[in-house]
Amino acid sequence: MRKGRVYGTVLVDVETRRPIDLLPDREAGTVAAWLAERPGIEVVCRDRAPFFAEGARIGGPTAVQVADRFRLWRNFGEAAERRVSRHRPCLRVPS
Repeated sequence: MRKGRVYGTVLVDVETRRPIDLLPDREAGTVAAWLAERPGIEVVCRDRAPFFAEGARIGGPTAVQVADRFRLWRNFGEAAERRVSRHRPCLRVPS
């Protein structure tokens, strides 16, 4: 699949860090159908794309959804940067 043309979805086993499947698109229905065929999946680690959330909710309603580590650290960093920026005027220049 060529960047800018067609996007697929790579599914990875986070415990083994190995790809387990490649879905042909980035649609909630495709993710839901894939999960529905695998009822034993207990945890879905995903990014924040809304189609992943909807697909996981529909296809794996009992699975717990968690954010992946990259997104957690990125969100934390962005939140910390916003907080520090708001208080920058309060900081004194060392003398």
